[in-house]
Amino acid sequence: MSHKSWFSEWYQDIFREASNIAMSHALTALSNMIGEIEMEPPEVQVIPRAQFLASLASKGISNSFVVMFDITEGLGGLTILQFPKESAKSLVSMLLGMDPGDEGIDEMGRSAIMEIGNILISVYTDILAKLIDEPVSLSPPKPAESLYDVEKELSRPDLRDVEDVILFKTRFYQENTGVESLFYLVPTKDAFDKLVGKLEAQVKEPEEIVQEEATPGTEGESGEGVPEEPAAEEKAQMNEEPGEG
Repeated sequence: MSHKSWFSEWYQDIFREASNIAMSHALTALSNMIGEIEMEPPEVQVIPRAQFLASLASKGISNSFVVMFDITEGLGGLTILQFPKESAKSLVSMLLGMDPGDEGIDEMGRSAIMEIGNILISVYTDILAKLIDEPVSLSPPKPAESLYDVEKELSRPDLRDVEDVILFKTRFYQENTGVESLFYLVPTKDAFDKLVGKLEAQVKEPEEIVQEEATPGTEGESGEGVPEEPAAEEKAQMNEEPGEG
């Protein structure tokens, strides 16, 4: 399936619909932890493998927060949650009331961020479960401290030939502080095909609708396709009326 199809309003609408309930639950849970926040629905993109790796690297792995999860049910492949450096620092400040500064995030900070990560991971798995209409489960988290850790996972036999990565980008805000989270879904080929098939089953492509509207024999605004027989019968009745009585 080409990338272009994934950017159509047809698929975006389905992703947004699947996201709404899950995001409302996340908003409640996050607000209970860090106070009142505003949260945006996820943006969804499909990006090539090379762009995915470049994005991970550009946002910093060693000085940001990155964890990986295997998909163990529903689909197959790998998921990665990333809080870029500045977002990770903002989260630590929200949760612990302290600025980690340039020294980086310590274990206490990483544990605090993981609490938020767990909520967002639940959101994303709920979204995927709604999209494929069956449960989706993930393994316990595996830390990624360098791009090598990610590339090592991608060298697995089931992921070696993967070309498409699905990116969910979510932002939430508290006062003047904004946090961005990036959730990458690296599906196996079978999982990607399954997800595409489920999406296609929920929508009609524009071409199909055009064909249905153009099908002969349907009544349109111009009145074309209206059967002639009733009109002929009506005419015959009108011709008989003068001789009656």
